[in-house]
Amino acid sequence: MSSPFFTAQQTRRLYQVSRSIHSTLEPAKVLRLIVKEAVHLVEATSGSLSLINPTTGLLEIEAAEGLSEEGSQLALRLNEGVTGWVAQHAKPARIGDVSQDERYVAARPGVRSELATPIIMEAEVRAVLNVDSDEADAFSETDQALLEELSGLASQVIFNAWQYEQHRQRAELLHSLVSVGQTINSTMNLDDVLEVITREGA
Repeated sequence: MSSPFFTAQQTRRLYQVSRSIHSTLEPAKVLRLIVKEAVHLVEATSGSLSLINPTTGLLEIEAAEGLSEEGSQLALRLNEGVTGWVAQHAKPARIGDVSQDERYVAARPGVRSELATPIIMEAEVRAVLNVDSDEADAFSETDQALLEELSGLASQVIFNAWQYEQHRQRAELLHSLVSVGQTINSTMNLDDVLEVITREGA
């Protein structure tokens, strides 16, 4: 985890961040923790984590810190905004003055600088971690390295959370099927059978 860019204090902080984001396997909580830790790690003003929707192909904010509800609704195409550029090119972007960057799309007023890194799973960009600051040139090369390190940690945590959620849903489905089967085998009352099938199907 250590890097020539990082001081001993920064390395310890990354270790603490790693422990924090590994503390739960609930997907929504994992995403919120990652954004919260990213904002604190590089002393940003706000941050967000956008996932690529496999159906629409849009980058949609799934967790945010310091954004309004309206700002959290922002969705971008893969060629739109700094976040979209990062997703499309699988490369980080560090912008010292967003007003001078034609790619920039505002999620909130007052932003002066932005830093975004891709989150790669199974050799594909699946999400983008983004932080903003109200100060110009707020993020250094070291900040970028820290956020890239966090994005690497986040990719495994998110993947594990998704896997856990899939297994949990399969277990619930199996339980529902067993329940329906037991009801069908234990009664000849058609109304009871239909009621259980409807409830478990829902």
